[in-house]
Amino acid sequence: MILSAIIARVSSLVPIPIHDALAELSVQEYLAVLWPDRSRRTLDGLFTAGRIRSAGQPVAKNRPVNELRELGLVGPLENVLTIPIPESEHVGEMEILHEDARFVVVNKQSGLPVVPTRDGGPASCLSILVRRELSAREGKSAEQFRRYRIVHRLDRLTSGLVFIAKTAEVERRLAADFEHRRIKKEYLALLAGDLGAAQVTVDCPIGPGRKGKMRAQAGEGSQFRKAITRFETLEQFRLSGQTAVTFVRAKPETGRTHQIRVHAWATSHPLAIDPLYGRHPNVETPVLEGMDRLTLHAHRYTLSADWDEPRVFECPLPEDFRAALTWLRSHGPI
Repeated sequence: MILSAIIARVSSLVPIPIHDALAELSVQEYLAVLWPDRSRRTLDGLFTAGRIRSAGQPVAKNRPVNELRELGLVGPLENVLTIPIPESEHVGEMEILHEDARFVVVNKQSGLPVVPTRDGGPASCLSILVRRELSAREGKSAEQFRRYRIVHRLDRLTSGLVFIAKTAEVERRLAADFEHRRIKKEYLALLAGDLGAAQVTVDCPIGPGRKGKMRAQAGEGSQFRKAITRFETLEQFRLSGQTAVTFVRAKPETGRTHQIRVHAWATSHPLAIDPLYGRHPNVETPVLEGMDRLTLHAHRYTLSADWDEPRVFECPLPEDFRAALTWLRSHGPI
């Protein structure tokens, strides 16, 4: 019985080609590049289950490929879970603003997630790029294979800039720069009410709240992390009575979940439209002509001086945001 089990396991081994151009990678990183439509968690599961083998033995995921003479997968590749891939890369919700050997910079429309959602919807920034990569692999040498790597995220309803790395080295470098505040980020936003001051700095820790929300709390607790956002007033508009709107540039110095949304709320001037955080008791909620989604846009990122040019990336305001501004200006400034 033991012998038959061994024979069955060996017979189910699917050979994995070894490309010399990628052989200096670890087995884990090699498979990540070879199969860009498989998630990291899925690949880790293959190693945990002992399904990645060489010479009949399970292979450690950190072992260099060039130490192996052969590589195989127990069971068919079709059974290895993939991320949902859209039928077409031209989904009309993402524009590539810049691309080089380091990374891709995309303009994401509001409503498009950066990574695939749990409900299995196929359209996301990552899945669109994965589809493009797989479609272009025919005729390419292995050294030209790429795995796109998400290094930061925007809320699904936020529009604007997203950086996506092309190599593990660039992924680590960008992630470290975001974490250590070496990347300058500028957002444009419409806030409810008259912010008043030309500049407002919110220095207040953020932590988890209820029902998917985050909240600001004076004094850091174990789950609350330091967060700083600077708001600069660009224009102010009076709609009617006490209803006003302030157009601001928001500069988050940290990168907490929902940071700008939570800090805007903490000033008693939340985003003019925010489906999650809703109305604020201290300010009139405006109704904007031409815009019905989150009033936040990732506008400009500047990399640190140790990066090669280009280092500054801008994403123009989308059509609905521009339409709302045009309508607000027709009412005149405060």
